[in-house]
Amino acid sequence: MTDSLDLQDDTALIRFEGRDEAIPLVLTLAQRAKRQICIIGPNIDTTLFDTADFVECLKTLALSSPRAKIKIIVQATKINVQRGHRVIPLAQHLTSSIHIRKPDSQHSDIQNILVLVDDFAYLKCPRASYYEGRACFYDRLEVQRLQSQFDNIWDHSTADLSIRRLHL
Repeated sequence: MTDSLDLQDDTALIRFEGRDEAIPLVLTLAQRAKRQICIIGPNIDTTLFDTADFVECLKTLALSSPRAKIKIIVQATKINVQRGHRVIPLAQHLTSSIHIRKPDSQHSDIQNILVLVDDFAYLKCPRASYYEGRACFYDRLEVQRLQSQFDNIWDHSTADLSIRRLHL
């Protein structure tokens, strides 16, 4: 639980249960990002990623450097587009920094949420709909392992054409 956690110890494993604990962790991770944020999930989760503060963090990161990257792998964005998820128009506007992709058929059963920040921090929910899991603000070995898995899925994914903005 994050209530009694000493956030000064970045290497501490943080266990969280529920959206009220997951939301501030995701925001803190995004605020700490300097080069890259990677997200994977069944969709672009509304609870965690459709807040003004989180979207502002993505925008700030994307505009901070031409090398800054936000990579998102999701199975489906249809519901996100229909409900006006704030990340979609940002991705449509900042196309060189924010990339949303769909996994190939081999990885089409994504049930977890994973957030990786730079090469040091992560948040992982094994079951996307429960908002329970673990996070750490500094664990290079675990992030390296998770980043390798993410990169493998990314390398076999394709651009999500359903979010492309049509210019008429």
